[in-house]
Order: sequence, then C-alpha cells, then structure tokens
Amino acid sequence: MLIVIATLPGKPEKRTEIAGVLASAAATSRGDAGCLSYAFHVDVEDPDRWVSVETWSDQASLDAHFATPHLAELFRVAPELLSGDPVIQTYESDGPKS
Repeated sequence: MLIVIATLPGKPEKRTEIAGVLASAAATSRGDAGCLSYAFHVDVEDPDRWVSVETWSDQASLDAHFATPHLAELFRVAPELLSGDPVIQTYESDGPKS
C-alpha cells in the first residue's frame, strides 16, 4: 500500500475556487482503480495550505491515477490557484497492524 501526502499552497483570494476544484478532484479520484482513500484537508494553522492524504493499493494504480484526465485538469488549473509548487511525498506501508 502507498500513502501519498501532498501539500498545496493556495492563493488566499482563490480559496473558494480551490475548495471546489479539490473537492471535485477528490470525488473523481476515489473512483480510480486501486484508490483506497483520497481526501483534501485545510491546515488548521494556515487556511491557505491544503493537504491531501491518499492511499493506493500499489504503484501501478498510483501511476494510472497520474495519467487520468481529471488529474491532468487539476494540474492544468493549479498554477492560477496556487501560490507555489505542491510538495508530494509518497510512503510505503504494509497496512494497518492488528
């Protein structure tokens, strides 16, 4: 299982638009093969910093996600909504321990 955490610095004046774009991207991405969870959150210390937390079954599923039209659209509009580059980190996990 892969865990992806992305931090996106939003432009304050675009906050409402960002929320809509990210909500749509998350909802669509949850339908991608291999997506176990996908959600965006607002940083409690900085309301213009958005954080996505995603879990994917395997690398092939994540690679396929990056090739989808909905993610291409997100990357297309991102420069007008973000104040800087996103930071994306990927971690491997064996899943929950019982």
